[in-house]
Amino acid sequence: MQTQKIISWNVASVRARLPALLQLLEQGNPDVVLLQEIKAEESTFPFFDLKIAGYNAVIAGQKSYNGVAILSKEKLTNVQSILLPNEENPQARFIQAETESGITVISVYVPNGNPPEKDPTDKTKLMYKLKWMKALNEHVKKLLDEQKAFVLGGDFNVIERDSDVYNPEVYRQNALMLPEVRSLYNDLLSLDVVNAIRLKNPEPHTYSFWDFQMNAFAKDWGMLLDALFVAKKDEAKIVNAGIYKNVRGWDKTSDHAPIFIELSKDI
Repeated sequence: MQTQKIISWNVASVRARLPALLQLLEQGNPDVVLLQEIKAEESTFPFFDLKIAGYNAVIAGQKSYNGVAILSKEKLTNVQSILLPNEENPQARFIQAETESGITVISVYVPNGNPPEKDPTDKTKLMYKLKWMKALNEHVKKLLDEQKAFVLGGDFNVIERDSDVYNPEVYRQNALMLPEVRSLYNDLLSLDVVNAIRLKNPEPHTYSFWDFQMNAFAKDWGMLLDALFVAKKDEAKIVNAGIYKNVRGWDKTSDHAPIFIELSKDI
């Protein structure tokens, strides 16, 4: 069976994680990689290193913050990086491209939404998160209406279920778990899409993120924040999906573990 592997990873700075990223490319041999929180602009993104490793790259970059990218063995075309048009101060959180095989691949870094520590009553970031999630849901509806074959992956910054975090009571008032945030995420789930990570890993307490603080990884104090979606019509193509938890234990790695999906080319 011929398959295509797509990895999604919040790298928490592509330059700081470049050795780990190159190791992941060598060991995992993905066809496509969706990156989040690259924290780099065009001038500082490691295009050359990735080209040597066999990957073309397109990015929506931002200095020191945010940023998303797509890496592909095939050439990428029809690149889009605007989800919210006419933003005054656009944040680099969305990028979409098409592979030569005809699959639309999308990398997203959903806003966190929590207020600044100096003003816990400030809901500006939460309002932006809700607006952003609504726009993403509308975009996915459009892709479904167009019958596009797509893979949408990234850091969604939502704890969907209480069993997706080591201690839900700690995060009950956090923007990762607020009812209005979960409601919009459920709106996405109610579309004709399938979260491959959930489908192939239904057991509770399956995590993709462990904080750098409090020795969280060793204690398995994690949460599931990352997902990979395909259209429900393509569910039969999902051969496998999962989380490379071992990568979280590598030296100088991200606080997120990479997630992956393998799709059959034969169906």
